[in-house]
Amino acid sequence: MIRGFYAAKTGMVSQQNALNIISNNVSNINTIGFKPQVTAFASLLYQNIDGGSGAQISTGSGSKVQKIGIDFSSGELEPTGRDLDCAIEGDGFFGVLNKTTNTITYTRDGVFHISVEGDQRFLVDAIGNYVLGKDGNPLNVTDGYDSELIGVFSFPNRYGLELLGGNQFAQTNVSGPAQVDTVSIIREGYIESSATDSATEMVKVLQANSAFSFNSRVVQSADEMEKTVNQLR
Repeated sequence: MIRGFYAAKTGMVSQQNALNIISNNVSNINTIGFKPQVTAFASLLYQNIDGGSGAQISTGSGSKVQKIGIDFSSGELEPTGRDLDCAIEGDGFFGVLNKTTNTITYTRDGVFHISVEGDQRFLVDAIGNYVLGKDGNPLNVTDGYDSELIGVFSFPNRYGLELLGGNQFAQTNVSGPAQVDTVSIIREGYIESSATDSATEMVKVLQANSAFSFNSRVVQSADEMEKTVNQLR
């Protein structure tokens, strides 16, 4: 009974974590270039117990969230008619340099603007970070803007990127170093919509709620059985 109680408890925690991920995906359904997260579950430690007559029964200890991954499926490309809006057709990312921290991150959000700094003009993202050119440096557009100068970068393993929030990703040892992407294409005058599919997320909500409710009933039943046993002592 104690074993069942704690196994069901871990199941409830796992499903609650899954619901949090789904909630974040749904809340970003209108975020440009957003990539939804996906949850993978794993069983906790299994062990064999004596089932009598020499038989062994394999029993588990519940479940856990093994990994939270990223679905890098491309969103739809939507025309805006604005020259500074750019979408990537392919697996690449735009690189941006944070003016405050001087760190480089990567994004699929291509809503860009021009920042006038003295007699210089730079291409920046929606929050003012420098957009990188193909040479990896902030893109100076003082002499004119051309989307073909914008850098697009790819990684040996994009699934190893670290999700930072704010639609930004960071390079890691697992992702490998950023490299210039010569395959992906920039579509000027377009934005990439969120890759979140509302119907898929709603199905996940129903599944997670069902699993959470089942585990909750197991916890309740285990608790009632334990109370009954204690009363018989």
